[in-house]
Amino acid sequence: MLQFHPLNINKSYIAKPDASNAATYSAAIKRDIVSFSGKEKDFLELSEKEIFEKINQSKNSEYFLGSGREAKVYRIADTPYVVRIAKSSKQDLTQRLSFNLSEQDKINHIVAKLGGDSSIMKYLPGENCFSYKNQKELFNLPQESYYNLYKQICYAKDNDMYFDCSSSNIIYNPKNKSLTAIDFYKRDDEFPENTKPLVSIFSALTTTTLDFQPENFKHLLASLLNVALKELEPETKSVQSVTELSLTSLFRNFEVCYEDSLPPQYDILKKTFYEALQLKYEESFGKDVKKELNGRIKMCKALIKQVLQKDEHSLLNRLKLWEYEF
Repeated sequence: MLQFHPLNINKSYIAKPDASNAATYSAAIKRDIVSFSGKEKDFLELSEKEIFEKINQSKNSEYFLGSGREAKVYRIADTPYVVRIAKSSKQDLTQRLSFNLSEQDKINHIVAKLGGDSSIMKYLPGENCFSYKNQKELFNLPQESYYNLYKQICYAKDNDMYFDCSSSNIIYNPKNKSLTAIDFYKRDDEFPENTKPLVSIFSALTTTTLDFQPENFKHLLASLLNVALKELEPETKSVQSVTELSLTSLFRNFEVCYEDSLPPQYDILKKTFYEALQLKYEESFGKDVKKELNGRIKMCKALIKQVLQKDEHSLLNRLKLWEYEF
C-alpha cells in the first residue's frame, strides 16, 4: 500500500461549494466525524483558478513532503492543506475540482478530488512514528491517545476500509499527544483482511525500529489492554463487537516480540482477561454480570500494573499476587 515516510497528513474533509453541490458541502461539514482538526476553509473558498494556481506554485522541492509508489505529496503554500499528486496524473493539473466524496474517500483523508487519482488533503502537524526520534515517548502516551486511534481504525473497518498497518502510517503530534492513521485501503473480497484493530496497532508500532527495547513492548501491550478494558466495561456499548478485540492474537504477537522470560502473573493476566471477555459476551445476551465483570476488570488493571508497567519481581508485587490468589 502507499506509504509516505516523512509525510504529514490529517483528516478534515471540508470542501469549497459551488452552485451544484452546496447541499453536499453542507452535509459534509456536519458529518466530519473522522477528523479531529479545526475547520480552516480559506484556501478552499478561493476560485478554482486560484486553487489550481496555488497548487501548481507549490509543486517544487521547497514544499515537497514525501513520495510513495503511487504519488508525490506537497504542502500547499500558506495553507493548512497538502496536495497528493498521482504519478499517473498530468504534470499540469487542469481538471475540474470535485467535492462529491464517498465515506471511503473521507476515511482516506480526501478533502477534494482533482482527477486522475490526485486529491487535496488536510496537513497534519507532527511526524510519522517510524521517523520519530523519542521512541520511549510513543509508548507512554495518555490512554486517550491509543483509544482515539483504535476508534478511528474501527470506524474505517465498519466502512470496509482497512488500515495499512505500518508505523510510517501513524502520525504522532507531540503537542497534543495524538496518534492518527493516514493510509487505508478498500477490502478485497478475494483476499479478505483479517487483522483486527488492536492487533493492527500493535503490529504497526512494533515496526518502529529494529532496536526495540523490551520495556516498550510491555508498555504498548499495557496500553492496548487498557483500551480493551474500556470496551469491556459493563452496561456500555463497545465500539465494535468484543470478538473483534482478538485478545488471543494480541497476546501471541506480544509473546513473539518479547524475548525475555515472562513471570507467572502473565498467565493469570491472560486468564482473567478471557474471563472478562466471556462475561461481556454473556451480557450481550441479557445476563446480569455487572458485579462479576467489574471484579474481573479491577483485577485485570491491577495485573497490568504488576506484570507490564512495574517491576514484577519486587517483593511488594509478589505479595500482591499472593493476596489475589487467596
